[in-house]
Amino acid sequence: MPNKQNVAAVDELKDKLSRSQLTLIGEYRGLTVSEMSELRNAIRKTDAEVIVTKNTLTKIAANEVGITGLDEFLGGPVALTLAYGDPVATAKALNDYLRNAKKAIPLRGGMMGTARIAATDLERVASTPSREQSIARIMGGVNAPASRIVGALNGVMRNIAYILGQHAAGQGSAGGAATEA
Repeated sequence: MPNKQNVAAVDELKDKLSRSQLTLIGEYRGLTVSEMSELRNAIRKTDAEVIVTKNTLTKIAANEVGITGLDEFLGGPVALTLAYGDPVATAKALNDYLRNAKKAIPLRGGMMGTARIAATDLERVASTPSREQSIARIMGGVNAPASRIVGALNGVMRNIAYILGQHAAGQGSAGGAATEA
């Protein structure tokens, strides 16, 4: 019969895994406490966290949530990176940290949504545009034709105003010449 601490830990892991958009598993062996804190701080800014859990409890929680495919990445001292917000922002932050880290931290793989990803896919995920960038590109594409139409209409209106101004100036000088004569 499982003890209460393990049941509580599995429930907490189930909640975190079900909310996670991106779950990465990597080794933390050799990291000092300060290096682990730096990693956590770098990831925390992107609405994500790095946690160390027991592999058995992680397997149980993942299976109960319906996540299959994490089992092969678990074994030995591993840490989970869980992204609750934008997975691309978390992947970029983690990739930047790993690139600048003094020690190599091997990633094993993970899940993005329901798709399994290998450790080599982190670079590809990190290089994709974020959700905000994608929305900005789409909105820019939608807005561009309307902006061109407005610009063209403003040009026509400006030309009409210029012609009317020139016409009024021409009548004013012609009318002035008629009264003098």
